[in-house]
Amino acid sequence: MFSGGFKRSSRFGLIGVIVVAGLVIVIATTTGEGQSNPKLTYALIFGVLAVFMVILFALQRSDMERVAGASVRGTTRAVAEGGREIENPTTMEEPELWAALAVKPIDDAAVKARSQGWDAGRRSLRLGMIVTLLIFLTVPSIYLFESFVPLLIGAPLIVIAAIYGSIRALAPGGELDKGYENVGLAMAPLGFEVTERPKVSIETRDATTGRVGPKIRGALALGGERHGRSVAVRLGSGEVSSTSEVTVRVAAPEFEAKSRDGRVRLAKGSEAPAAIAAALEAVPNSTRWKKLEVEGGPEGIVVSRKGGEQADWLCDLWLAERLAAAV
Repeated sequence: MFSGGFKRSSRFGLIGVIVVAGLVIVIATTTGEGQSNPKLTYALIFGVLAVFMVILFALQRSDMERVAGASVRGTTRAVAEGGREIENPTTMEEPELWAALAVKPIDDAAVKARSQGWDAGRRSLRLGMIVTLLIFLTVPSIYLFESFVPLLIGAPLIVIAAIYGSIRALAPGGELDKGYENVGLAMAPLGFEVTERPKVSIETRDATTGRVGPKIRGALALGGERHGRSVAVRLGSGEVSSTSEVTVRVAAPEFEAKSRDGRVRLAKGSEAPAAIAAALEAVPNSTRWKKLEVEGGPEGIVVSRKGGEQADWLCDLWLAERLAAAV
């Protein structure tokens, strides 16, 4: 849900890390030389890190509010305008495409569920800011005051904050459960319900340091009936990029197609009936058709994709149903 809207903070984070590293090197080599306890050097380094983190969190919060606001306004506008015929899904924003693909009335529960998804993101960001603040109040104090008292006070507070956040997110009825409930409500107008959800467990993330954290396994699966056909959607996240798969259950001839140069074309050596070939030829040219594969057969038409942004699987749903209509 949050992908694609944090370019400003992402750029700052990438560039800022390099700049901060350079400043730290300059500070370390030009101050405190020959001192056994260079407090000024420590203070300057921690000051640079603090400024970087404050700006980064401010940009992340600004990006989130901008994207969330645009999503809420887009949803309200799309619902008010009602459904519309989709000529080119790749040119439509996610709220507009979501509303246009609805096969059932869009009720207040669905609209509210979409907006509530951003509340969890806001709470997560606030928790990250609190933990970071506690770290900055603890670690620099150890060096500047030459005392482990701040560690004895700060470490338990950091642990408590982290545990609280984990419990709030992962406990039954917590943020994660509510998030998937909202997904079900938001997808109901499209004829879908949540049929499978990823499993989250606390595992060791780094064997060397013993660092533990949440690990997500599995995929989010949606299923339902649209236009008299059974449709299944599977959204997952691999080690490198996200994946998606849309399946429309319809007896179809065997064929394969792939995206190439912004178009979806029959794969080399693959043949298809004239109606399928014409439907593929009519698919609008767009750079959003990337890493896309289409397979047809007796079990249905499957459109799968590696990578992509938030609304891309909705484009794939439109494509799969367009091809199914041509069978």
